[in-house]
Amino acid sequence: MAIRKFFGSKIKGGERITLFLVLPVLSILTIVSIWLLVRETTNTPPPREAVPTNLTSMSHRTAEAALEPAVLLKKLGEAEALERQESIDAAGAAFAAITMSNPESDRAWGGLGRTLIASKKYRDATAALDQACRLNLVGARHFAARGAARREMNDLKHAIRDYRDALSLEPGNAVTSNSLLFVALEMGGSALFDRDLSRIQQENPGAEARWIMASAVMEMRSGNSKEAVDILNKASKTLPRDQYRTLLSDRIFADKHSQDLIRTLDNGVSP
Repeated sequence: MAIRKFFGSKIKGGERITLFLVLPVLSILTIVSIWLLVRETTNTPPPREAVPTNLTSMSHRTAEAALEPAVLLKKLGEAEALERQESIDAAGAAFAAITMSNPESDRAWGGLGRTLIASKKYRDATAALDQACRLNLVGARHFAARGAARREMNDLKHAIRDYRDALSLEPGNAVTSNSLLFVALEMGGSALFDRDLSRIQQENPGAEARWIMASAVMEMRSGNSKEAVDILNKASKTLPRDQYRTLLSDRIFADKHSQDLIRTLDNGVSP
């Protein structure tokens, strides 16, 4: 009835047979066409702009930017030379660039951390030095620098741990040994100072206790000005000058009494 309504009531016999043969074929062809269309749509890759090509290009650029070992060493040397010249901003930028191209370089992270300390960005410095220490578990310089950053943030508990780690890796470093003792003094315990001093003497028997500048601080605090100046005088003749001056600029010598004794020593006058 539906077919008759659609095509009209007068359909001849031959036309009826043709109609019933053609309709199924058309239906099958329609279904196959729809299936092929769906399949083609499913298997067709998305348009080129829809693919996040930025990830691929970024990784490609990173691989291109990674410095070869010889170039890396050259760049590190240049950055460290800037640091020694106290061109802190330039050195920091150079170290930061290396960490971007070669994030596995502990020297770059360590250098960046030290320049951040010089810029008084102690929290950022600690984060950079965390990377350096993680990448190089035997890098005494990294642990000592992180100890310095933490000390500046008054995180003395972790600072003394870093200094102890650094000293165990490099027992003969006078700056680290004194920094450790300075922190022990700041933490307020003579027993802690004595324990660390004893450890330093055991690990480095060649270093006389009188050469340890923290001992001068102990004498200063005890009111023994002459003994303090004697220790400082011997330290100035024994330690490398840059180490001696680095230690002498520590904040533990910042009080007026210490500064008076240091001036006395510099002027060659007995207290």
